[in-house]
Amino acid sequence: MIKQIFELQNPWRKDPGFVFFQRPRDILAPLLQNLSNDKMLGLIGSRQVGKSSLMYLLIQHLLNKKIPATNIHYFNLDDFKLYELFRNIPDFIQFIGSSKDKNYIFIDEIQRLQSPGLFLKEIYDLNLNYKIIFSGSSQLEIKAKTKEHMVGRARFFLINRLSFPDYVAFRHPITNREALKEALIFGMYPEVALCEHPDEKKLMIKDIYQSYIEKDITQILQVGNIEAFNKLITILAIQNGSLLNIDSLAKHVRISRANIEEYIQILEATFIVKRLYPFYRNHKKEITKTPKLYFLDTGMCNYAINNFNPIDLRNDIGNLFESFYYQELLKNDFYGMNKFNFWRTTNQTEIDFIIQRENTTEAVEIKWRQKSLPRSFKSFQKIYPEITTKLITVDNFLGQTAK
Repeated sequence: MIKQIFELQNPWRKDPGFVFFQRPRDILAPLLQNLSNDKMLGLIGSRQVGKSSLMYLLIQHLLNKKIPATNIHYFNLDDFKLYELFRNIPDFIQFIGSSKDKNYIFIDEIQRLQSPGLFLKEIYDLNLNYKIIFSGSSQLEIKAKTKEHMVGRARFFLINRLSFPDYVAFRHPITNREALKEALIFGMYPEVALCEHPDEKKLMIKDIYQSYIEKDITQILQVGNIEAFNKLITILAIQNGSLLNIDSLAKHVRISRANIEEYIQILEATFIVKRLYPFYRNHKKEITKTPKLYFLDTGMCNYAINNFNPIDLRNDIGNLFESFYYQELLKNDFYGMNKFNFWRTTNQTEIDFIIQRENTTEAVEIKWRQKSLPRSFKSFQKIYPEITTKLITVDNFLGQTAK
């Protein structure tokens, strides 16, 4: 049975003319760069962001480089019948077979295993001629089940939804402006992008959300109070991009403060939301602790508040564009080397993003239409004259992304 499942999951082994239909993405280039080193490669991200598709693209690259198909092994652990193969290291090695050349082993949804970290560590420490590429959908599970086992042995990449250039390529031949209007409303999950009709996009987002709740939240993480969890998501979506007030959320959802903090941790670890913390250098009027919270997909946020109206009918378009821009900052930081914050004073003077790169720091304000420089720049530069400021509007954003 295991061999039959494996053959079905690896059609290129018997069919030299097998056609891969996956589309390339920006994140593919750094992944390819890491195929030749001796570290395991971890692809971590939420459901439906394209981790499996990226694995197929890596496999296609290897086949194009004339790596024998018999040296490429793909296992999708959503099929529980494969678990038995991973319970015994000698049995697994025997299944892979002997070869003087490197074997490339792809393990999809590795958090399904009881002890994935220990399994990977034991395989890695045998110094076999293996390159292991694995994926996982929950940062909580990956951390809990791998812990110290991966230190020095694996390099992790966060796989986000499509970047805007990816989305434009997926939606070719529509214009960048049309693509942006779509992305702001329906988000940038790959399958959603490939849907042509708005109603199909809505249904796909619904399917992704329900799968997330039923599998990640109910079955795997075993959150008991799903009603409260869903209510929290709705309130956070309404407040997308706002300061996070735990006490107020606890009052509205009618659960404890500890439960709110636990649920937000779960949402963040499963890549639905992300907290953004204040930038400060001990100036007495700067906010130093309270974070803001953003959804990592505008389509998911819009689904949570049940509002898919076009941008011309939205009174929250400024917040949507700000959230979208934050998502783009994260997607373009492949190695997680940059630091992102916001700046706010006690009198509510604010700048949306402070971006700290290796050699530069930049303060960026996001406005949908406004072209005049915001007053907050003057206040900020009085304290930080060495930091450059930039205003991003829809027009100069599209100008930057024009091909």
